[in-house]
Amino acid sequence: MARKIKKKDFSKSEELRSVFDKITNYISENRSKVLLVFGILVFIMLSLFGWNLYQSNYEKNAEKMHLLAFSSYQKNDNNRGTYLNAIELYKKVVGKYPGSNAAIHSLYSMGNIYFNINEIDKSINAYEQFIKESNGNNDLVVLAYIGLGYCYESKGNLKEALNSLDNSIKYSAGSSYKGIIYRNMGRIYEEMNDSPKAIEYYEKALKLTADPSMEMLIKRKISTLG
Repeated sequence: MARKIKKKDFSKSEELRSVFDKITNYISENRSKVLLVFGILVFIMLSLFGWNLYQSNYEKNAEKMHLLAFSSYQKNDNNRGTYLNAIELYKKVVGKYPGSNAAIHSLYSMGNIYFNINEIDKSINAYEQFIKESNGNNDLVVLAYIGLGYCYESKGNLKEALNSLDNSIKYSAGSSYKGIIYRNMGRIYEEMNDSPKAIEYYEKALKLTADPSMEMLIKRKISTLG
């Protein structure tokens, strides 16, 4: 038995047909405008697709070069020439693919290598560039600040070293490194002959230390300073 069409259903059908007719009439009367808008939308979509494809290839190529630089000094031979060669490769990543993740990570690696070969000012510059270009709250930023602490400490600028370590601990990502950071701050305060502060930070480090040998060393430090 055929379903009886209700008046309400018929009314909805008429409304839809009316809307469809209005749209059809508008398109017919404004064909050039509609085609222009449609063309703009297609252009935007194609541009976005092209840009995403370009960015993907950009990052992939940058990462390939970054891995080449990384693998160039993994022989652990501590050869200055090997390190300098790696730095040149990292510089190429930064120069050819600025803004890429690989370029940003290259700056961090350059900071580490420059420190290893005692090029402290260049290490500081690389770490600072990395921090500036990085997105902030991540492990590498925390480690870069710790690296800056080592750099400034090696230059005898102990206040700036403490400032760098203090910056590292402000990030939530730094929670995993608090034991190391506090221990470093304790050592620097010790170098500054500020025993109360040194003891304070050694005690903070002790609470976060799981290594028995390191725990013994810190306790000995606290005992000596006390």
